[in-house]
Amino acid sequence: MEEDFVARTWEDHTETEPMEEEDEDLNPIEIQQQCLGQFSSTDYIMEPGIFSTLKRYFQAGGNPEQVIDMLSENYQAVAQMANLMAEWLILADAGFQGEITSVSTAAQQIEVFSCILKTPAAQYLQSSDDQRPKIVQDFAKMVCHGQHTYIYAQVMLQILSQEQKGGNNIKRLQQEITKYAIQSQLNVTPITLALCGANSCARAAQALVPMLTKNALNPADITVLFKLYSSQDPPVVDLIRIPQLLELLIDALFKPGSKVNPEHKGKYIYLLAYSASIYEVPKKGNRQRQVNRDDLKATQQAIEKVHNICQGGKSAMELIAEINTLYSCIRFPVVSVGLVRWVECVVQEPSFFKLCTETTPTHLALLDEVVSIHPLLHNRILNLLIQLFESEQSDLEILVQLELRKMLLDRMVNLFSRGCVIPVMKYIKTCCEKDDTDISLIRYFVREVLEIIAPPYTPEFIQLFLPLVENEEITGQLRMNTDNDLVADFIGQILISLYCYYSY
Repeated sequence: MEEDFVARTWEDHTETEPMEEEDEDLNPIEIQQQCLGQFSSTDYIMEPGIFSTLKRYFQAGGNPEQVIDMLSENYQAVAQMANLMAEWLILADAGFQGEITSVSTAAQQIEVFSCILKTPAAQYLQSSDDQRPKIVQDFAKMVCHGQHTYIYAQVMLQILSQEQKGGNNIKRLQQEITKYAIQSQLNVTPITLALCGANSCARAAQALVPMLTKNALNPADITVLFKLYSSQDPPVVDLIRIPQLLELLIDALFKPGSKVNPEHKGKYIYLLAYSASIYEVPKKGNRQRQVNRDDLKATQQAIEKVHNICQGGKSAMELIAEINTLYSCIRFPVVSVGLVRWVECVVQEPSFFKLCTETTPTHLALLDEVVSIHPLLHNRILNLLIQLFESEQSDLEILVQLELRKMLLDRMVNLFSRGCVIPVMKYIKTCCEKDDTDISLIRYFVREVLEIIAPPYTPEFIQLFLPLVENEEITGQLRMNTDNDLVADFIGQILISLYCYYSY
């Protein structure tokens, strides 16, 4: 029933739509059977009438999970779909679909809705990491307009995510849309599970539904999943790679104050390690599905070691004694994610810096090591540093606050040196433009950067950094050192870099 599908009403269902005249003489079961007959036909997802059929099916109380299974199973990759995928992936054939602003109107016709889906998808694939959040938000809002638009878009993205070219990025976009729907209080759990292959293991799906719907883990369902995934013939790993579930497991194991029954802790660790380390070769022809567990035990042990350290309530000195263990374990990406989650919680405690006696807290020094190993965590760590940099530390003396912010700028410079150049530069430029940051801190950052950079420089970097260097208030004192004029050296290097860049 529709009430089981959503936690609140979808936007385009705020007004009751009249049933078609031909449906008035049919009961809901007959309408559902007619619609299912259409869904079971080959490539029905490409038919122009799919939206009206979806609406008709849902009005009759149809099950969305069944629709997804049927549309996916009967998709045969005909030429029309191949052309659409090619357009999306190579970002070609730019039209005027970006000018279509009414989702309600576009959602009535599959061709129009497909066109307006293509525009933000192309923008997402072409954009940088710092531009993507805004694109995702607008795209997700459009996709979540109604049940039929959400299901259609997610099935399309699921198909595209299996392509070798651009598939991983499309998968990430699909996950971000799901996250937006959950934050909007829409219960999309049945759709998410269906797309992950829930029909292949009903027991696993039954265990996941209550946890994902309530956004909370429970030992009984965790035990069911543990038994299934520790068996000789486990379900597909995609079912426990749902980001919402992974976040719940990370919080349960690494968030300070989280209470996990010692009797079940090993099951939580096993499931997290399994989802992060298993490699599957899907069944193809006569070849059976293969599950490679070579890295499972090592990942499991690393998670357990760092979990015990993080939840052990250790002092700064005790933490330093565990530094070698932590450094060896955070080479596992899943452990680094857990460690970052723990650090986020600890350092944002109001009294953390007031009680800290270290020049550079061990917690933040650990993040430096994570930055050097895992580029995919750069933006998350930068966001944490920005929050700390902008936080009020009214309990600290003014000079202590300045030293604290210099230490945080050192962490940003480290991020900069590890490849997170443009996001860091954009933030510092924003600080300068807003004029709410002590100029000595901007000067400190500029000097640190000048000491580590070398040509050639990209035009984007020059555009962001040159105004800071040319600002007399920022670099005036740096120019006084005639023996080592970093500013003059940089400006000279820029001229050479620009010449080389445009000549090439």
